[in-house]
Amino acid sequence: MIDEVRDRIYEETFEAALRMIEKRRLTEPGFSIRDLERLLQTEYVVEGNDQFGRGEVFEIELAATIAAHEVALEQWRRELKAKSAKEENS
Repeated sequence: MIDEVRDRIYEETFEAALRMIEKRRLTEPGFSIRDLERLLQTEYVVEGNDQFGRGEVFEIELAATIAAHEVALEQWRRELKAKSAKEENS
């Protein structure tokens, strides 16, 4: 039961973070891959700043958010690479 709750929290947080990134890409013309890289770096800093301890839920949400940022960044890089290759072949 507890593992199911952890999994649900992770999945919901992961999906919400992916949706947020996609929404920003679609609605904010100035949102760049560099912005996403900076957001990911910020999440890494938050992950490393655990001097006072955190709750398990926060740790799960942070891990899911980082994973979503990493996935979105990799997908965006692949899109840019494919676009670049297509333009070279045109």
